[in-house]
Amino acid sequence: MRYCKIYDPVQLGRITLRQYMLMIKAVRLQLLDKERDIHAQAWLNVQAKATKQRGKKTVPYFRSFDEFFKHPEENTERAQENDALKAMVLRANMANGG
Repeated sequence: MRYCKIYDPVQLGRITLRQYMLMIKAVRLQLLDKERDIHAQAWLNVQAKATKQRGKKTVPYFRSFDEFFKHPEENTERAQENDALKAMVLRANMANGG
């Protein structure tokens, strides 16, 4: 039960088989998540060290961290879509005498 972080003998005695199986499944999923994170970190390390040829020189593929890690711009796009929808609604209301 050390994987589930339960050390109290009283609590261990109260756990049903179903609860135990769910806890073990949760532990396995946590380990799988950790393994995925390790592989993702290794991939990012390789990407960060990537280089390209410029003539006879070898230069880094990414010149800065911001170029390497681009922030998702979904929020900006959604805000623009919302603004466009608001403008359409306002025009429709004005056309209908609103």
